[in-house]
Amino acid sequence: MDVVLIILGLSGLGAVAVSTYVFTVAARTYVSDDHENRRGNADKRHPRERVARNPGDRRSGRPVTFPLTVNSILIANDRRTRPDRRATG
Repeated sequence: MDVVLIILGLSGLGAVAVSTYVFTVAARTYVSDDHENRRGNADKRHPRERVARNPGDRRSGRPVTFPLTVNSILIANDRRTRPDRRATG
């Protein structure tokens, strides 16, 4: 029985060591400021051009009245209660 407990304990410590290694590598790769600096330098060498947008892609600005049909789905009323649709709560 003691051998089984020792094996389980060692495998548990091994799992902790592996998970710590994976976490530190992921943190260094995806969260580190060095990664952003390298990306920033690459962007300065090859800047991205702006994409020209068609005015038809934008919203028309006309007020919407309900009931409204979108893709053959009837929307009875507006769920938004605040005038600013970005407002939370």
